[in-house]
Amino acid sequence: MNVINSLKSLGKSFSSFELVNKILRSLPKRWDSKITAIQEAKNLNDLALKELIGSLMTYEMVFLEHN
Repeated sequence: MNVINSLKSLGKSFSSFELVNKILRSLPKRWDSKITAIQEAKNLNDLALKELIGSLMTYEMVFLEHN
């Protein structure tokens, strides 16, 4: 998010679809199952960035709770 905000301040803008894809691609390998689930269950063209981040935060909290 810091990189995205910095690029925005330089005048580069991204569509919601581009942001969602960039975030999903940047996640480490342990997130592969969650990434696949999101890609299969959601229309990435309509997925809001806040919804993605909320979903990822929920997954991380559950993951950490189980470990």
